[in-house]
Amino acid sequence: MDPIIRNAYKMYKPGETVRLVSLEDKPPTTTMTYSVIEPGKTSAHHIHPWEHEVYILEGSGVLMCDGKEYPVREGDGMFIPPNVDHYTLNNRSHGNIRRIEINPLVASQNRSASKPGGSIKGSGKPPFIRNFRYLDMAKGHMLLSGKDGVPNYVMLYNGPMQPGAVSHRAEGGHTHPWEHLIYVLEGTGTLVVGGKSYKVTEGDAILTPPNVKHQWKNEGNKPMLRVTFNPIASESAEH
Repeated sequence: MDPIIRNAYKMYKPGETVRLVSLEDKPPTTTMTYSVIEPGKTSAHHIHPWEHEVYILEGSGVLMCDGKEYPVREGDGMFIPPNVDHYTLNNRSHGNIRRIEINPLVASQNRSASKPGGSIKGSGKPPFIRNFRYLDMAKGHMLLSGKDGVPNYVMLYNGPMQPGAVSHRAEGGHTHPWEHLIYVLEGTGTLVVGGKSYKVTEGDAILTPPNVKHQWKNEGNKPMLRVTFNPIASESAEH
């Protein structure tokens, strides 16, 4: 199977949300969207029975959950629990918030279950927010994990892959029974899937299929940075 690769920058049109990975792509676990919140504006204000995970690519603002404010900024991984009235506000006078949002499949399958903000009372459960700068990369790169309350998928911040680096070099890659959903934050690289090579670059969303051997290479002259989403079952597996 070939990976799905779409670039947010190439697809983005002002005022629109980009569906980088949608139901039509038959993802096993999650979908991914890219959006921009301009100064003084907000994301959709709603409440629904599924969670969001969001990564802030650029900018800063406020996450509102059940009427409470939580400051957010570039590099934050955000877990917004289900049944919480929420939206993100860009409260700055200049500069956009750019972000990717990850949702379980049910979010697209049951859009009618989403209600306007303020229509019903939220659960009051707070979000969980962690910035990659607070990770001890020597101990791991899990930005959001099952210990943080996420029910379906984990968020990993992959540290800089330096020029010339190759993942799983000795084995020629690795294989596991879950997919990866990846967003390239910076740089360029090569993804090898099932023996075929694919060039990837900043702004690319990539869905690598399960049970197919894959490997990353940085053949450029600058570090490559990624954020990765895996099904929660991957947490307890060796890979």
